Amino acid sequence: MMQPDNFYTTYNARHLAPQEVAKTFIWSDSYSKLIQNNHSVILGARGCGKTTLMKMLTLPALYAWDSEGAKDVRENIPFYGIYISTDIYWDVKNQTYSSQLKPYGNFAEQISHFSVNSNVFSSLCDTFLNIISIELEDFDEDKEVELCKELIKAWKIPAAIPKLRFIKEALNERIDEVNQLIQKVIFNYDQKSVIQTPDYFNLNFESSIELVIPKFERIYGIQSSTKKSWALCFDELEFAPIWLQKKLFRSLRSRKQFILYKLSASPILSIELEKTLKGDYTATSGNDVQMIKMWSSSDNESFSKRIIESFVSGNKDLTSFFGTNAIYNKSPDSYTEGSEFYNELKSLIAKDDSFKKFLSSKGIDVDNPIPNTKEQKDVLFRKIKPIVYHRNYFIESNRNSKVTLRSRKKAIDLFSGIEVLAKVCDGNPRWLIGMMSLIMVKSKDRADKVTQYNEILNASNRFKNVIANIPIGKSAFTITDLIEKIGSFFKEQVHGPDFKMDPKGTFVVDQNEHEISKDILELIDKGVSQGAFILLDSNDDSFDFEIRGKRFKLSYLFSILYDLPIRTYTEIKLSECLSGKGLDTSQMSIFRS
Repeated sequence: MMQPDNFYTTYNARHLAPQEVAKTFIWSDSYSKLIQNNHSVILGARGCGKTTLMKMLTLPALYAWDSEGAKDVRENIPFYGIYISTDIYWDVKNQTYSSQLKPYGNFAEQISHFSVNSNVFSSLCDTFLNIISIELEDFDEDKEVELCKELIKAWKIPAAIPKLRFIKEALNERIDEVNQLIQKVIFNYDQKSVIQTPDYFNLNFESSIELVIPKFERIYGIQSSTKKSWALCFDELEFAPIWLQKKLFRSLRSRKQFILYKLSASPILSIELEKTLKGDYTATSGNDVQMIKMWSSSDNESFSKRIIESFVSGNKDLTSFFGTNAIYNKSPDSYTEGSEFYNELKSLIAKDDSFKKFLSSKGIDVDNPIPNTKEQKDVLFRKIKPIVYHRNYFIESNRNSKVTLRSRKKAIDLFSGIEVLAKVCDGNPRWLIGMMSLIMVKSKDRADKVTQYNEILNASNRFKNVIANIPIGKSAFTITDLIEKIGSFFKEQVHGPDFKMDPKGTFVVDQNEHEISKDILELIDKGVSQGAFILLDSNDDSFDFEIRGKRFKLSYLFSILYDLPIRTYTEIKLSECLSGKGLDTSQMSIFRS
């Protein structure tokens, strides 16, 4: 069994074959959108399941998928998926030898184009092989030889045996030849030298696949009535060179109807793409492209519950196995006299002057704190419920605006139960699967609260450690510094001397660069790509390029570290949050421009 310490780094769909991905795949609304016969763009943080969705478009994954609805998808999916994983080495400008190639004009750019072409051609060979062997079951060697002769001609591959596996070998050999050419240029050429590049440097993967795919269909007798589209599935485009990102996003209004583009990237796109994606002649959501924003999916909680169900054998009831959480379970009896919440209210009233004053200002009888009207129940009591539970647990007393906190204890009742498990990972399957695996290892007939609490806390600390190891350039502070300041501010909002019905729990990044520096923007951008900060209020029909002016929340996985309810609250400017109002401001100067 996988060790707990390395589970979260090991469980990554990027490292799994499509057949392996299919074994644990769970249907989601995002997948139902992705398999439509149109261009699609999936946006989301690392670990949110983008790669899993993209690999589930390939034939090996579809035929290895064994669950309800799988057969229907296999028979009706309207395209063949060509999965292409972005390689960081495509972006030659960011490689160690890039400065050494600067004197040679556009040579580095040519290498980048060659690298992308080679990967696309290799992936297309894989797709051809899968169609031939899995779907068509046509092993006629004459057809494969004819196809390969066309590929050899189109891709300028000399002296290759006309079999698809040898075509792939020839492509790999060519990559090695180019690597040798790079070293030769660096060590043997002077800056006045003219580099003679091979003819295959002039290939273009788009025009090439538009040429060879119809030939494949002709050779293998695919009739017009049964023809499918072909989807180029570029995964993790945030790591791709900007020229490729621009090319692919422009292609969302493609020339050929039989070529689709399925692209995945981080929530915030490079500002360099803004002109490409804005204008009268660019692709628009709903008309040209299906936008899939993973963080705003309406089925995140139900999707998380389906993942959790997959861990529980024997069709056991999730509430019975994990228990329920009174804060979030929406029990209709919560607000009646004598209920658990009623007792929480009474307890907090007895020790928190500010809460007692708050209820009185709302016309609530502090001796019998029950709602007098349906509106009071729906608007007031439901809203304050999580805050009441948290303040009552963590505050010892609040007299004359002086808060005394309880000695640190595990908030087991606050961070356990099926409702918490379904919310705490924000629909991120990588973290949820890792956490659930460890909970189940330690559970038999049921998962006790202590185990759940401990594994949520462990997952939170692991997540923070992952983020702490992200390179941040020359910045004097880190993403975890930023998380700590924001989390501490929000904690003060919930547990401070004044009871707040609407504590600040989200932040908006200031437009003014004098308030929030470029260093902070870079930290937030990297935090968003990791899922540490979750973008809110994003228009589902548009791309996001700017950090400034956007509203974010901390990942719910950090709630346990800062004693926060798993709930989204009102917003505050990031500059005000970082100014440390109500906090120790001795080190806040580092967050200023």
